[in-house]
Amino acid sequence: MSTVHWSPAEIEAAVDAYSAVFERRNRGEVVPLRPVFEALASQYGRSTSAYQYRFRNISHVLAVMGLAWLPGQPPAEHVGPTAEATIRQVIEAKNYFGEELVEPTADPAQLERRTRALLLRGVPSAPLGRKEPQRVTTSVERFVRDPAVKAAVLEAAVGNCENCGQPAPFVQEDGTPFLEVHHVKWLAQGGSDTVTNAVAICPNCHRQFHYGIDKEHLATSLIGRIARLVSES
Repeated sequence: MSTVHWSPAEIEAAVDAYSAVFERRNRGEVVPLRPVFEALASQYGRSTSAYQYRFRNISHVLAVMGLAWLPGQPPAEHVGPTAEATIRQVIEAKNYFGEELVEPTADPAQLERRTRALLLRGVPSAPLGRKEPQRVTTSVERFVRDPAVKAAVLEAAVGNCENCGQPAPFVQEDGTPFLEVHHVKWLAQGGSDTVTNAVAICPNCHRQFHYGIDKEHLATSLIGRIARLVSES
């Protein structure tokens, strides 16, 4: 990262861009980062690698604050005290990422982020909850998936999780074993909806692939063990 001083405005622009990518990806959009880095570099006269590292600095501040950070941008600690303080101020001032952590939400991704942040920051004592939760109608953007790909992957698993090897946790009403199809490189990260990028796994392993501390190692391990898979990294 450049040793030239970063102005508060420049750091704010980086946090704004990071937040925009974070929210769009949470909605299921495919958002390549290079054009984002190029736009910032052009505006402020730095290299794209400087902004790539700054994004990782922002991930570090978010991790320290107990908030979720952008997948693929692992925390980098060497932020500098002034820059770290400015990043935190922007996040708090604009209420990015943390939101109102105890505010109810109908957005599953937002609910997950708030829950994880509360577990790290401290859970309110005896939360009241809502006896009659409000119902809302939402418009959700989703990926168009190929049913033949999903069927082929499930058939190939022959009723066993392709990660842990255990039988499906239960049998569905139609007599088929229940497994979930997971894309090794997530669709939100630009992965393909193909049999070479998808596996059939049990719900427990599926959660581990999304939220486990070793999720990147697990993905690499799958590609090494299952012959049909092709790395898309």
